[in-house]
Amino acid sequence: MPGWILASGGNEFSDIYAEADLAALEKRKNKNSPLLVVVTAPFPTQLQAYQLAEKYFANLGIKTIMSPILSENDLSEENVSQLAKADAIYFAGGTPARLTKCFVDTTAEVALRKALENDAVVMGSSAGAMLFGSKVVMPGGNEIGKGLNLLKNQIVLAHFGGTWPGWIRGFQNQDFDFLGLGEGGSVLTPVTSPSKPLEFGKVFRPVTNI
Repeated sequence: MPGWILASGGNEFSDIYAEADLAALEKRKNKNSPLLVVVTAPFPTQLQAYQLAEKYFANLGIKTIMSPILSENDLSEENVSQLAKADAIYFAGGTPARLTKCFVDTTAEVALRKALENDAVVMGSSAGAMLFGSKVVMPGGNEIGKGLNLLKNQIVLAHFGGTWPGWIRGFQNQDFDFLGLGEGGSVLTPVTSPSKPLEFGKVFRPVTNI
């Protein structure tokens, strides 16, 4: 599967992410194509989240459009088709469970994977980045459910402070790797070569098993 994944640590739409966001968007097939912003997660402030995204990306010279997929009730053929055809997609942060309900084992997941097959750039911050891992795990070790596994066999911890908690041992014993992303930290990964990411800012990986 071609395409690119950008995972960021949270507090998105801030200048601390400008370098990483622009690096990712440079990978688009069509440099003039708009960025499809998915605001499913930041309920009930979805419109406000999109407005922040619109303003932030406009300052970077990037046009945006808002995805109409606000919940699992919005997976119409038209809405899902828009996702499949997008050159660049951004998942805003918020409540992770809202994303797993919409985008894991649904027609929206099929559409997202089709976009990646067509060389799309898929970006996400906080809950949006957590969605890209094999499992979605909250601080404290509470497992929400499986993720999209775009970052294969990895679990993404957003808003990461740099100290690895003991509870990750249970997941390491299942052969999962951890990716800790502090605020301002991003990893840009080609889907075909996940072992060769570009890192920006606060990115943490356990050196050995905890």
